[in-house]
Parts: sequence; C-alpha cells; structure tokens
Amino acid sequence: MKKTVRRVRTVVFSAMLVALTATLAQAQATRTWVSGLGNDANPCSLTAPCKTFAGAISKTAAGGEIDALDPGGYGAVTITKSITIDGTGTMASILASGTQGIVINNAAAIVHLRNLSIDGAGITLGTNAINVMAASEVHIEKCLIQNFSNDGINYHPASGFLTVSDTTIWNAANIGVAVSTGRATIENLHASANGAAVSVIGSAIATVRNSFADSNGTGFQAIVNAAAVINLENVVITNNTNGVQVGNGATARLSNTTVVSNGSTGMVNDGVSFLVSLSGNIVFGNVTNGTFTSTNLKQ
Repeated sequence: MKKTVRRVRTVVFSAMLVALTATLAQAQATRTWVSGLGNDANPCSLTAPCKTFAGAISKTAAGGEIDALDPGGYGAVTITKSITIDGTGTMASILASGTQGIVINNAAAIVHLRNLSIDGAGITLGTNAINVMAASEVHIEKCLIQNFSNDGINYHPASGFLTVSDTTIWNAANIGVAVSTGRATIENLHASANGAAVSVIGSAIATVRNSFADSNGTGFQAIVNAAAVINLENVVITNNTNGVQVGNGATARLSNTTVVSNGSTGMVNDGVSFLVSLSGNIVFGNVTNGTFTSTNLKQ
C-alpha cells in the first residue's frame, strides 16, 4: 500500500513538474504579440495575444521580441532586460498621460524600439517619453514622440550607446533628446516645438546627421560640462529662438550645416566655449548670427 502511495505521489509530482516547465517555457517565449483585442492572461502568442507591453514583457525571454498586431494603445512599460518592441506596420502607441512612457533600467540590456507612437497628451502631460536609466545599447527607430513635460528621450546611464534614427520629437517642454553620458548617434531627426531639440548636458558626445530642428527654444546645445561635445553634420536649424548654443567650456562642431532665420541668435557662446566650423556651413539671416571660434578645413 505504501509503495502504491509513493508511486502515485511520484506520478503526480512528475506531472506537476512537466506542467510547471511548460508554463515557464510559455512565459519565456522568444517572440510574443500584443493586440488591442488581446488579454494579458493570454500566453501572448500570435493567436492569443496580450493586451499591453507590460503584460507581454514578462512572458518574453531576454533578447526576444514583442510585435504589435494592430495600432492599439499598449500602455507604459519598464524594461529590465534585452528586448525588441516593434510596431512595424501598425505604429503601435503608448499613451503616457501623467507618467513616463518607457523606462529602461538594466546595465547589460540591449533594447530596440521600432515604429512606436509615444504620446504624453492628456490633462497632465507625460514626464519623459523614454527614460534610459541603465543600458548597454538603446536603438530607437522610426518613432513619433510628442507632448511631454520633460524630455522626449532622457539618456543618462552610467555608460552605453544610444542611436536615434528616422524619428520625430514634438512638444517636449524641456529637451527632445537629452544626452548626459556615453555616446549618441542621431540621424534623420525632426525636432519641433521643444525646449531644445538635442542637448548634451554631461560628459558625453552626440553626433547629429541629416536632421532638422525648427520652432524650438534652442536647436542644438552642448552645455553644463566642459567635456560635452555635439557634432552637427548636414543639419538644418531654422526658426528657433537660438540655433546652436555652447556653454561652460563645451564644444559644438558644425559641418555642412545651415543656421538661418532664428529669432534671436544663430550661434550662442558664453565666451569660454567652442564653436568650430569644419567648412561648408551657412550662418545667415538670424537676428544676430554669432561667430565661430575657429575654422578647420576638411582634409
């Protein structure tokens, strides 16, 4: 009788272990899906998608991918592992009224965000659209970011690398892209109606190419820290209050960049910082144009 009981217990335990293993495997799928018609109680599969990014991320393995099936609103999410969130074909949205849209907080994480609309609109604007507290790499591609009371992208990990490409940032009251640390490469950015389009505000280097800034308080800044550097190549800066600003010993380098029709000053320098022309620039038609501190011809 005792042997029979033991066998029954063994069989039951084995069945429970198999069920638990299957559940864990399901919870850590390498690819998951969300839909406006989904449910976070679902396994986040293609045929049984989840409702929110927060619901899907707990069921997605590190290094995996969350895809949106339709242009629903998928809610704010905190990312603590390597992940891709992709709204290709749907322009999936996050409505972040009164809060942050996406928080990234893992020093080893490699995060890709593609084809997302992140909107802080509402009675109270969202604070930051994307707040990178810790990460190894963050890649933001083809996103629309708008209506935030602080920054569109606030990048301030201890170290790391940021890329932003083919992205529009509109109506961030403070800064469109704020880079405090590490390295950033920004390409095909359209920044409008922000406090500043891009600002390097710490010991960091940002390179901006093929981009456009209009109707901001300031187009591009390197301020606060003498180690701050912003490189501008083939950039149009127009109809802002100030075009390019440097302060506290920081450096801005301009190449094939147009600074025209800004309402106050084209290039602002506090007298101890550096505005370097690498040739091919146009600075014209601003209320006050400002001057370069040096010119280096291309080799």
